[in-house]
Amino acid sequence: MCLNTTTYNASIPTELFATYGIPSYDEDGELDEVLRPTFKELGAHNLIKFGTVPEITIGSDKYYIIELEVSWKTGETSALINLGNGESYPSNSLMTATESNKFISDNTTDTE
Repeated sequence: MCLNTTTYNASIPTELFATYGIPSYDEDGELDEVLRPTFKELGAHNLIKFGTVPEITIGSDKYYIIELEVSWKTGETSALINLGNGESYPSNSLMTATESNKFISDNTTDTE
């Protein structure tokens, strides 16, 4: 998914919480609570699973490509689609892996 800066710094939709809530543990290693992260925090938390979150600058706008595994069944995909309502591409656009790779390569140079 290609997120604009505002969405990237905002909390994930509640529909993603069951899958992507971040557990917080107390000093004894016991589960204290599950936190609802921002997309930025989620990207850092899932670094090992999905890799880094590429940052793409187009003009004065920044976009972040975040990879997630989401479900149609539980409404996760619909929640992500709704983030793009009223936005223009590429803000908050769902992309296939091929589309995101092309977007990244089309908007970066070898020196970055």
